Amino acid sequence: MFSLTRRKSLALAGMGLLAASGAPLAARSQEKKTIKVATQYGTSHLATTVAEKLSLFQKHAEGNGIGGTEFQVQRVSGSTVINDGIFSGSLDIGAYGSTALIAAWAKTKGSYDLKGIVACNEAVLTLYTNDPSIKSIKDIKPTDRIAVTGTTSPQAILLQMAAEKAFGKGEAKRFDKQMVQLPHPDATTALISGNGVSLYFAAPPFISTLEASKKCFKVVDSREILGGPCSGALYAATQKFANANPKALTAFVGALKEAMDLIRNDPGKAAEIYMAAEKTSLSAAQVEEAIKGQVFTVEPRGMQSFADFLASTGAIKQAPASWRDMFFAPISEGSGS
Repeated sequence: MFSLTRRKSLALAGMGLLAASGAPLAARSQEKKTIKVATQYGTSHLATTVAEKLSLFQKHAEGNGIGGTEFQVQRVSGSTVINDGIFSGSLDIGAYGSTALIAAWAKTKGSYDLKGIVACNEAVLTLYTNDPSIKSIKDIKPTDRIAVTGTTSPQAILLQMAAEKAFGKGEAKRFDKQMVQLPHPDATTALISGNGVSLYFAAPPFISTLEASKKCFKVVDSREILGGPCSGALYAATQKFANANPKALTAFVGALKEAMDLIRNDPGKAAEIYMAAEKTSLSAAQVEEAIKGQVFTVEPRGMQSFADFLASTGAIKQAPASWRDMFFAPISEGSGS
C-alpha cells in the first residue's frame, strides 16, 4: 500500500493537486489534449492494447467532441509506479488490480478522491507451485516463497483470504512474510526454473505458460476462494481529472468496449495484436486459447467482497456501503459487484 508523507502532501497541495473537487474546479478546467495512460502487462489489459493499436481512443474522442485528443499509453509493472505517477500529475489514468484500487480509493478519500473508471476483464487468478507435494494451502511450508505482483495486489489478498479460510479467523496474514514481489514475466520464469520461489499467484496468459511447462501445478484459484468472479484489472483516475475531462472518460470507456467486442468476435486478431505488443514464449494458438478463456467486460466484479475483507483485516478503515461508491459514472450505474 502506498503512503503520502506530510511534506509531499503539502508540496502537492501547493501545486493545486489536493484541491477539493467541485463545480468551481471543473469550471476553471479544460479538457486535456494529451491523456497519459499507464497500463500493465498480460492479457488482462488486452482491450487497452487493441484500442491503442487500432486507434479506437482517437475514434471515440472524435465521437465525443474532443477530436485531436491523444491517449498516450505506456506499460509499467505494479500499482506503486502508477500511484506515484497519478499523484505527481505525470499520469492521468492508471491501471490497478482490484484490491490496489480499493486501497487507493480508501487512502485518498477527501484528498485526491481516486475512483475507478472501468474494468478490463474478469480473471481467474491461479496459485501455482513447482513443488508437487503442495496440494493445498495447508501444505505451504514456512520456508516457501510466494511470488505476487504487489502486497496490495488481488493475488496477495486472495492468498490472505485463502489462509483465513484454511486456518481460521485471525490467520489472514499467515503468509505475508513469505511473499516476494515480482512482475508477472519474472515470476513465471522464476517458478518454472525453480529459482527463488516455490509458488506464484498467476494471471493470464502467464497461466498458459506455466501449464505448458509441465513443471508447475495448480493449488487453488480465485473462483474457489471468492465463490465467484473478480476483475483482473481496472482503470482509475482522480476526481479532479474526472471533473475536468468528462468527455475523455466517456471516450476511454467507449474505446475499451469496442475493443472488447473485437476480442470476443475475432480472438485470432486480438492474439496477433497482443503478440506484437508484448514478448511471450507462447504460440499464437496458445495466446488465442488464453484469450478465449477470459471474459472481457467493463463491469467491475468482486469489488465489494474484496473491500469487505480488507476492512475486516484493518487494511482499509471502512468498506464502502456499495461498490458503486468507488467508481465514476457511467460504470457506477452498471451491473457490477
